[in-house]
Amino acid sequence: MPHELRNIVTKELREIVRDPRLLIGMIIVPVLMMPLMGVGIRSAMEATQKELSKMETGLLNQDLAVGSHNYSDRLYTLMIQNNLIVRNSTAQDTNAAVSWALQNDLGTLVVLPPMFSENIGDGKSVNVSVYQMLTHFGFDELAGSERMNSVFTLFNNEILHEMLGNNYTSANKLQPPVPANVVSQSVVKGDILNASPSNLINTIYTSVLLVPIAFSLVIVLAAQLAATSVAMEKEQKTLEVLLTLPIKRINILLGKLSGVIVVSVLATIAMLLSFGYYMSSFTFGGGTQVDLAAVGLTPDMTGYALLGASLFLSIISALALAVLLAAYTKDVRSAQSLLGVLFLPVFIPAFLLMFAPIEILPSGIQAVLYAIPFSYPPIASKALYTKDYTVVALGVVYQIVFTGIVLIIAARFFASEKIMTAKLKFGKKAKAAHDME
Repeated sequence: MPHELRNIVTKELREIVRDPRLLIGMIIVPVLMMPLMGVGIRSAMEATQKELSKMETGLLNQDLAVGSHNYSDRLYTLMIQNNLIVRNSTAQDTNAAVSWALQNDLGTLVVLPPMFSENIGDGKSVNVSVYQMLTHFGFDELAGSERMNSVFTLFNNEILHEMLGNNYTSANKLQPPVPANVVSQSVVKGDILNASPSNLINTIYTSVLLVPIAFSLVIVLAAQLAATSVAMEKEQKTLEVLLTLPIKRINILLGKLSGVIVVSVLATIAMLLSFGYYMSSFTFGGGTQVDLAAVGLTPDMTGYALLGASLFLSIISALALAVLLAAYTKDVRSAQSLLGVLFLPVFIPAFLLMFAPIEILPSGIQAVLYAIPFSYPPIASKALYTKDYTVVALGVVYQIVFTGIVLIIAARFFASEKIMTAKLKFGKKAKAAHDME
């Protein structure tokens, strides 16, 4: 390496090492982010496994067959053998059975039609309805219907082997039809939807997959604008001049925030409009996609309003926090690096809620996520489909309180002389500064 180049490289490394603020955003934050995300995702998987271990399935048996050709009893035995807890319904019809399943918190309901055994004994294919109750549209809710599909696969293989003996092969198209043909349907808020639960959840998951990350990027970009504005004033020594003018300090803070707020409002509107257009691409019924409009799951104006309010408040609180962080730096580079501290509460909830609904997470993790104001835009985006706006509305109230507190702290900070002297001190420098005080 040439001598001149080595000197320049050495100089840059010394400047970076001398300013620990740079290392916080570049090393410490990434080191913390991945393990925290891993803990969250592992907790979600463990919660799902816990739910699977105590899975209960409802059964409405309308088959009146008795004797050796009672295929409904054989199906029931297979369900028990596959570790399913089966609860029998005495409802008179399917609608009543669905209501019974919802009242008893059963995620899956199997309905065997009349003459189930007789039709199978005659070599006919019988449609069997499997209803999956959906509340938060998480993949954990597919476990019941998937387990039942596995049970019916075993059931069909047993019956066909019994009918054909050694002549049975899964590829033989001349053999009798599949005895039990599973028709999967979804139940949302008590309404039976003519849509496969797997296709429905896949469609919704695809539509909201990138939304939390996109909203997080808007929040981070707005925070970077605010932090850069304050850091640039300090770096160019113009903040001192600005503070000597006959202007109230609070007005200086509000003026700096207002400029970024205007840009952030435009970014929020653009994000919501683009999100609406993005959502329109999922209102068709082709392949494995479900026409969300046809099944009544399109977002409404209430959902969009709460989502917009949640995102806007997240941006305002992020701006105030960014201004406070930037006030403790001496230049733009330090401010941008120190802003990495803000990435943890912004991105971790977004990534975690992409893969696991908050309802199935352990109570401790739920409490942490609810305490982070930046968790509510991802929660609000999911509520567009669940129509459960209570948590989102309470979250907006919490965000208003949180944002107000942060703004008050920032205003008092700007009103004091700390805005000029505030610095983060580490190691020996911090100890020396403390001793001098």
